[in-house]
Amino acid sequence: MDEFIIKDNSKSNLLIISLSLVHLLLGLDINIVSISLPALAEHFKVSPGSASGIVWIYFLVLTCFLPAFGKLGDIKGFRYIYLIGIGVFTIGSLLCGLSFSFISIIIFRIIEALGAAVLFALTPAIISTYLPENIRGKAFGINYTFVALGGVIGRTLSGYLIESYGWNSIFFINIPVGIIALLLCMRLIPVKQPEPVSKEFDLSGSIIIFLALFLFLFGVNRGTQVPWFSAEILISILASVILFILFYFREKKISFPLLDLSLLKQKHFAFSVYSFLIIYILTNGMVFLFPFFLQWVKSFSVSDTGLLMAIPSVMQMLFGSLSGFLSDRMNIRSICTAGMLLTLLSYIMFIFLGPLSETSYILYALIIFGVAIGTFIPANTNRIMSYAPMFEKGSVSSMMVTILRMGSALGVFLFATVFSVYVPQKNPVLSGVSMDIISGGFSITFIVGAVICVIGVVFAVFSGDKNKEKILVL
Repeated sequence: MDEFIIKDNSKSNLLIISLSLVHLLLGLDINIVSISLPALAEHFKVSPGSASGIVWIYFLVLTCFLPAFGKLGDIKGFRYIYLIGIGVFTIGSLLCGLSFSFISIIIFRIIEALGAAVLFALTPAIISTYLPENIRGKAFGINYTFVALGGVIGRTLSGYLIESYGWNSIFFINIPVGIIALLLCMRLIPVKQPEPVSKEFDLSGSIIIFLALFLFLFGVNRGTQVPWFSAEILISILASVILFILFYFREKKISFPLLDLSLLKQKHFAFSVYSFLIIYILTNGMVFLFPFFLQWVKSFSVSDTGLLMAIPSVMQMLFGSLSGFLSDRMNIRSICTAGMLLTLLSYIMFIFLGPLSETSYILYALIIFGVAIGTFIPANTNRIMSYAPMFEKGSVSSMMVTILRMGSALGVFLFATVFSVYVPQKNPVLSGVSMDIISGGFSITFIVGAVICVIGVVFAVFSGDKNKEKILVL
């Protein structure tokens, strides 16, 4: 399959830059819109709860379409589908900036999410297909660094853009970046790619998995807003489980599955995927819960909280590239195990946080957490994609990203649920709940996170290494 590898080093590096620019765009958009929700709520005259739909509907659509777009990339060609994705995302951003009502911005965000789903689904596949094996880890690391950079820029730039140029500037900023990325990718992504075993598209399977993911994510999202045992959540989760089971057995029987679930029978591949699920549960659960600790227990201002929460992103930027680089040269299992162990260490430190915790202790915990996540993610991405057969890169890539998105949603849901069981009040400080109880709620939640992390350590230890294992051979 070396015929598809880009031999020219300068072209390889330019492709890495182009794909990283796309992910800078995605990281920027996700974070800048999330931070700007109060301004959007004020402009469209809706409640903060309603305004949150601008974010969660985006994630809902993005995640639900990942499996279908990964398979389409395998069948129709990465270059063709990817360029359409950039174009759709850029046009969606333009339309969002021109929105004339709250309903219109929701519709245009759906368009934007469709483009983003293509880009998230196929970027790992493109890297794994066209770049030489000895620089793929570097590419994944740089790509991840640009996502984190987009997050840092988005959080810091949103206020300035809105105050200086209005709310719609947070969408218009995507347009020049999107056009540049489109032109570069048109030039650099090769047309040829490995032929799929079958060019048939599993439409029925794509509908089933779409509905399963939709109901699952809807139930999980609602679980942070209404009681866990409410009828709408129970029905939604139960229906999603039934559909996932139906999808699993259907995919096993057909000759052209949307996702080749037989790959999960390979222990090393499966453990790598499961550890990814765990790391994203831990990452997004912490990112959701920690600002509440900083404001309720430590009484930090919103701006100071934002600065502190930027620390993990900065560390992820710094260590993401290093992790990817090292994964081309070292035992990946060792890198991922180190990342998971550091994550466990950070969670142990979180458990002992309280009203009397020094700011320096909080800083150290956040730094270790950022280093841990930055160390784990690029290396594990490199490992998972190295196991994917050449003719199923898009499918495996989309499977991986779907797992990540599900982990992100589960993390927020799980941490919110555990904390609310111990501290049920929406704002315990205003409700007069004692600081010991509030602080105890955070400790209990982080203990649950630490237990989950121990499971992740086990998966990381028993996962394979792409430099030593020759599974899933072509």
